[in-house]
Amino acid sequence: MHNISLKHYIREISCLLKDYAKQAKIDADHPKEGASADFNDGFLMASMKNQAPFFDLTQEEINLADIEPEKDFL
Repeated sequence: MHNISLKHYIREISCLLKDYAKQAKIDADHPKEGASADFNDGFLMASMKNQAPFFDLTQEEINLADIEPEKDFL
């Protein structure tokens, strides 16, 4: 797989994960009866942001520069 393809793939996945995490935050703030409010999305996003430099990727390249997991998802 070419490096540029990998960057595009990760960027697309990041968009999907952000959408999922935002919905999970809404659900956590307004839990339905019987639903668990425990989500690992903040941890997941923080991990993705922290791992990017190890792969020589910027947060902008993987489309995660605009979020702060501790603030936005926890």
